[in-house]
Amino acid sequence: MENIYKEKNIFLNIDLNSKEEVFKYICNKANELGIFQDTEKLLKAFYERESQGTTGFEDGFAIPHAKVKGITSASIICVRTLNGVEWQSLDGEPSNVIIALIIPENASKEHLDILSQTAKKLMDDKLRQKLKDAKDAKEFAKLIQVKYTISKSNLEDSKKTGKNIVAITACVVGVAHTYMAEDKLLLELTKAGHNIRVETQGSKGVGTPLTAKEIENADVVIIAADTKVDLDRFNGKLVYQTHVARAIKEPLKLVDEALLKATIQANSEFKNEGGISKTKQGVLQHILAGISYMIPVIIMGGICLAFSIGIAKAIWGPGAGTGGPIGENGEPLYPWNPLAVMDKIGGAAFALMIPILAGFIANSIAGRAALAPAMLGAFIGNDASKFMPLPGMTEVSTPTGFIGAIISGLLVGYYVKWVNTWKVHKSLKAVMPIFFIPLTAGIGISILFIYILGGPIGWLMNQLSSAIEAGYKSENFGIGLGIGLGILLGAMASFDMGGPINKIAFVTCSALVTLENPIAEPMGAMAAAIPVAPLAMGLSTILFKRFFTNEERGLGISAMIMGTIGISEGAIPFAIRDPKRAIVANVLGGMVAGAIAGGFQVTDLAAHGGPIVAILGAVPYGWFTIIFFIAILSGVAVTTLVYGTLLIINKGTIGSLKEHHVLKLEQIIETKKEKQEEIKNKMLTLKVLLKSAKTQDESNNMQKQIEDLKKEKAQINFEAKEQIHAAKSAFDQIKDSEKLFIKENLSATKEFIQNSKEARKKSLHEISNKKNNEIADLEKFDKKNYIVNYLNKVENIKDDYQTQIINYQIKLKEKFIIDYNKILNSKI
Repeated sequence: MENIYKEKNIFLNIDLNSKEEVFKYICNKANELGIFQDTEKLLKAFYERESQGTTGFEDGFAIPHAKVKGITSASIICVRTLNGVEWQSLDGEPSNVIIALIIPENASKEHLDILSQTAKKLMDDKLRQKLKDAKDAKEFAKLIQVKYTISKSNLEDSKKTGKNIVAITACVVGVAHTYMAEDKLLLELTKAGHNIRVETQGSKGVGTPLTAKEIENADVVIIAADTKVDLDRFNGKLVYQTHVARAIKEPLKLVDEALLKATIQANSEFKNEGGISKTKQGVLQHILAGISYMIPVIIMGGICLAFSIGIAKAIWGPGAGTGGPIGENGEPLYPWNPLAVMDKIGGAAFALMIPILAGFIANSIAGRAALAPAMLGAFIGNDASKFMPLPGMTEVSTPTGFIGAIISGLLVGYYVKWVNTWKVHKSLKAVMPIFFIPLTAGIGISILFIYILGGPIGWLMNQLSSAIEAGYKSENFGIGLGIGLGILLGAMASFDMGGPINKIAFVTCSALVTLENPIAEPMGAMAAAIPVAPLAMGLSTILFKRFFTNEERGLGISAMIMGTIGISEGAIPFAIRDPKRAIVANVLGGMVAGAIAGGFQVTDLAAHGGPIVAILGAVPYGWFTIIFFIAILSGVAVTTLVYGTLLIINKGTIGSLKEHHVLKLEQIIETKKEKQEEIKNKMLTLKVLLKSAKTQDESNNMQKQIEDLKKEKAQINFEAKEQIHAAKSAFDQIKDSEKLFIKENLSATKEFIQNSKEARKKSLHEISNKKNNEIADLEKFDKKNYIVNYLNKVENIKDDYQTQIINYQIKLKEKFIIDYNKILNSKI
């Protein structure tokens, strides 16, 4: 294969002062050298990789890499800058030797071998120094071409007195950090006297796989990974999970921490969505893990229910169910028609949705042993007939819904996680996850719902139901009371989307509709509020798509379909994902919809909601229909506007000072947490060693170290507060100038966007005309390939348009970010 370390690809002592300047320089050179012509796409690929975790190594080196379509061979571009560039490196120091890897999207094993070897070479201290001192590109190329290997541990060479350790390393891209972590663990742990074996899970596949005997003999298993790793084969072993950077940065500390804090593995998976490096998962991450499993069930059940209910009402009228009209015997005439069967399937999916959410929240916290008991608890919590009524109550009619699922998942998950820390006899280890844990956790959470949570929740909801019913039956009922009750029903409908609060409002309104003399106004307000949350959340994913993943945008479309048919559960994932903003926005929109429908006393004679009931006549045609749709549209507009505004306020617009400021605050807080976690681990180690101190002097020395660490922890907290204060001060100094500048350039910005749109439209029109002229004369298979290439070109044109807009916005506000950083650096 042609030598990949080319002298012409090496550029030394270049005056570059930021990561952005480095990337632009590399992309321009890639264009000049004929490696890759689309500089904007390559720049985007580099930044996408950086967003998944830093590529800054240590000792002044960084190894950014990008996978791109359209090239067949991998390339390396090396840049050495005159001054250090901030790269969020593992050692916190600037980088000035940047070795950029440009990789084909479907890179061959040969390419990946060379690229991983490049990363591993940089483990050698002497080679790094030589590369820093190289006088010219020829010498640099010659140095990096030298074949370099790090001696691996060989258990047959000598008898080690340390621990038997097995590890797995895996980074997001699987090219650099995976193999650097492997070599660092092998080198440092072998020197320390441990028996170490490492399995790599990179782009080349699984390297040096661990054997069953090695796993069996291991004292501890270390998972240093930023991607999902299957841990089933480590059942019953002590397992410690962290991110790959720690194995590179501090392998010996990692081993000490693993031996001290590892927990017994009980059939689980290590999840790290999006390759985000975190040493600890918070409650929200566990809930999001549960949502990821719940989403397909919501979509499947929601679509089945939406279409079956919608078509049934279109055929048989707004008051009919999916089984058709009610016969003389009081039963549906067509109970087994395809629509009724689809309704049953959708209902079953929704019944499964709640236990699945709970089960996988618990699974994320403590592994597979927590799955069954959490699902059982949520299942019971979603069946009000299983709750013990309080004295004076005939029955409990309100289930706990998704709120109960979250309670069940978290309680069971943390209980099982605690049980996994118990030191039990080896003979009992196999029994714990399949007998003791499911039994105690399952019975415990079930008792909690049956005896403690169910009755009080049911009593409270019954009181609220009685108050709503009394309000609508009152002789003083009019516009004022209609607006007030409409606001209440709208808020309840939008708060928990099928949960206990939503459910009691819906049941109350439904009961009033079915009276001998129906009271249909409450169902009118409820029906207008029901679709607000799913419609608005779906619309938000379209209007504010940069805040949502592709999966969430797809879920948004499903939520809108469900909302049209009056199914509010489509909004649940958004409310759980971002409760502070989503629930506030949903409730405000629901209140507006309920107030409008309630104030005009819109009626709905069908115990259902959403636009479907007005389309099919349950809301009387005419003035009421117009008001009903105005109510829904107003509620959706308020929720979408409020939610989008809150998202922008929180994160800022693209490339804005606000966005940069928020990221800076998050970085300060994350750095503080990492430092405090490190100190906490040191203190924990010292406290363990303190118990085995042999002399008073030794004990006193350890006590002093612990006190010093406490002071250091307090100092870190103080410094973080000072940095946050300085960042806020710098932001306050510049934000008004940025607003004024953006306002002054508003017409230029609009003109640029308009020109870009026209250019995109022109490009799409040109390739469309070309396709129409050329495709007719092609053979079948040539035509198929042509269509594939055409669609790729269309996608590239659209991507280029988006990139141009983003880059323009970033460039427009760039100087304010530079000023912000200058002020901040002068203060700290």
